[in-house]
Amino acid sequence: MTTHLQDNAFAQSPVGIRTMHLGFYVTALILSIFSLRAYAIPSESEASLGPEIEIVNLETASRPTVSQAAVQARKLLLTEKISTLSTVFPSGEKHGLDNQPIGLMDYYADCSEDGNPTLLAIKIATSRFRNAANGSSISLSIRKHAEHEFFSPAAHPRLSLIGQLKTIPSDSPEAQRLKKCFISRHPDARLWTPGNKIHESEWMTMEISSVYWIGGFGNVAYIGWIPLDLYKSVKLPFDDVQNVIEKDNQDNRDGWSWRKLFVQTY
Repeated sequence: MTTHLQDNAFAQSPVGIRTMHLGFYVTALILSIFSLRAYAIPSESEASLGPEIEIVNLETASRPTVSQAAVQARKLLLTEKISTLSTVFPSGEKHGLDNQPIGLMDYYADCSEDGNPTLLAIKIATSRFRNAANGSSISLSIRKHAEHEFFSPAAHPRLSLIGQLKTIPSDSPEAQRLKKCFISRHPDARLWTPGNKIHESEWMTMEISSVYWIGGFGNVAYIGWIPLDLYKSVKLPFDDVQNVIEKDNQDNRDGWSWRKLFVQTY
């Protein structure tokens, strides 16, 4: 009882109050430090991804060359399959949307050796494809959907392809090849392929004219235009997508610049 009263008296004294305040601030400081360092220390799941993450000096870290960025861009095109397809409404559009842009999610598949993606154009309410038929250029935007998200979505790469659409005759051998490739990436799309009983549709190839790449944060990633001939010259096993995806995921596990940046930033 005596000890309890003494402790209570000390706690209420000026010295005791200052001591408690000091203890509170020290605790808060320690928690703040650990909360910040938590961003820099890999979680158990991250720690199991591969060797210890290397901390790099961002002032001296080398960025990928434009040639390396071209390979990264083609790998992204090959391993992803969902895009945002954007066009511009023509002059005289009946809803008053003259020259206004529109962009919506769309399936695509990389079925060619030159980086021209394949699209399945369904003719019901497909304003984007009608816009393209009226002369609008096309922008196909793709982002990395990583197996393991990093600390910031901005650290992941994205790609914008600009070009025009070319229709592939549905009775051609090329159309049959594209169908097989496209359905391998989008099994549900077999319901909408040309000749189906639900919607009128057709195969289209996007003929790329310009390539813009953002590899992540600019201090460790290439950002800028990629020459078209360099982009098209990249050779990947486009008929063995799963192998490329697994290799790409392994590269991430081994500590690409995004994970190095993750550690250095915090």
